[in-house]
Amino acid sequence: MAAGVLPEIKPDRPFTTSSGITWFAEFGGLAFGGLGIGLVVAARSYAARTRPVCASATATERPK
Repeated sequence: MAAGVLPEIKPDRPFTTSSGITWFAEFGGLAFGGLGIGLVVAARSYAARTRPVCASATATERPK
């Protein structure tokens, strides 16, 4: 819509202009996108911290 590819949406309440709809969609997308990225980062961090480690892989010396 902003690039002129899609037809312009006719504004309806509570928006008074079509640019208000565009700003609403852009900032809403940024907010939920930021939340989603934060959740992915947190999930990867949690998975990395709770992954079991093999005891033999961490041993530095083997008994003789």
